[in-house]
Amino acid sequence: MKPVAKKRKKLFILVGIVVILALITAITVLTGGTGAETVQVRTGDIIRSVEDTGYVQPATSYDLHAPQNAKVVQVPVDRGQQVNKGQTMVVMENLDLSLQVEDTRSQLSQTAASIAAAQAAVQRIELELKNAGENLARFQDLYESGAISTVEFEAAELKVQTLEQSLQEQKSLLESTRAQQAGLNRSLQNLNRKERQLTLQSPVDGIVLSLPAKQEQVVTPGTVLASVAVQDKLEIKADILSDDLGEVKLGQRVKITAPVLGPKVLYGEVGEIYPLAVEKQSALGVIQRRVPVIVTLADPANLKPGYDVKVAIETLTHKDVPVIPREAVHTLQGGSKEVMVVIDNRVEHRPVKTGIGDRENIEITEGLAAGDVIIRDGSLDLKENTRVKPIEN
Repeated sequence: MKPVAKKRKKLFILVGIVVILALITAITVLTGGTGAETVQVRTGDIIRSVEDTGYVQPATSYDLHAPQNAKVVQVPVDRGQQVNKGQTMVVMENLDLSLQVEDTRSQLSQTAASIAAAQAAVQRIELELKNAGENLARFQDLYESGAISTVEFEAAELKVQTLEQSLQEQKSLLESTRAQQAGLNRSLQNLNRKERQLTLQSPVDGIVLSLPAKQEQVVTPGTVLASVAVQDKLEIKADILSDDLGEVKLGQRVKITAPVLGPKVLYGEVGEIYPLAVEKQSALGVIQRRVPVIVTLADPANLKPGYDVKVAIETLTHKDVPVIPREAVHTLQGGSKEVMVVIDNRVEHRPVKTGIGDRENIEITEGLAAGDVIIRDGSLDLKENTRVKPIEN
């Protein structure tokens, strides 16, 4: 190719590039500048929250424990079943206890027979003593008149003394046997009480949460055999990071969401904050110190014990303040912040100061007013005075 032709070709290419750039510039001017999504600064409420996961648990529940060594012989209820207060949930037996009851009852029968015999002996001796006393009185008169000898009088007197001693001994025996009977009755009452403990009953109207008891199972004292909860009285337990607990206080409102609730949002309040943090391992294996917090629920909706939920404890609320999306704020080196304000379709970089925020929005304490138009995405590389075409959202 000849040099002239080459120069001419290069010239055509340069002209083409210039024309294309001119067309792009013209289009930008005609259309109003670079397109950018904008939002207006609005006045609203902003809530700072401590957010975490929690799980639903009964607000009032009771664990039923084995009171002694025993064997489960009957479990007449099922897990999830509604039960009434006093309804039998687990029946156990203790053969050693049954033998003790039988032995004590046998001893009571023997004691009752001994008491009857002692009472009869007392009555007999009392009668004999009465007769001996009357006889001694006659002998006293005869002795004083010289009709009988001293030996005969002393014999009558000795008989009275002997019967009195026998009566005292028999009464002591009767009292001792009655005391033994009272002790056996107390023992039997205690044994009967222990036997009644072998039948576990529901302490409330509620629902059976768990039922570890199995028929023929041998249990030791303290073994949990059943758990029952008051129905429809639920609460949420959330383990909050100790670092996030500084602003959490009793009575604060809590927002509750869960997949099972769908779009519905429940509200509760902080009812209890545990006094002690516990170490827990996160899903990533990090050891964290967390504090259990109990959230009370006025309306549990369709939540059930064991369900996972998300809680947002509202620790601080600012009302009627300028609010913008979080992504509109750009943090500069050194920590200062700015937003891009749109004035007459041109960008102005404006420093701002921020307050509290939530997941989506943040409060502006200085630099903006309600109604100002700003670029929604603060990360866009738009120079000062750049012409833009606002795209309202």
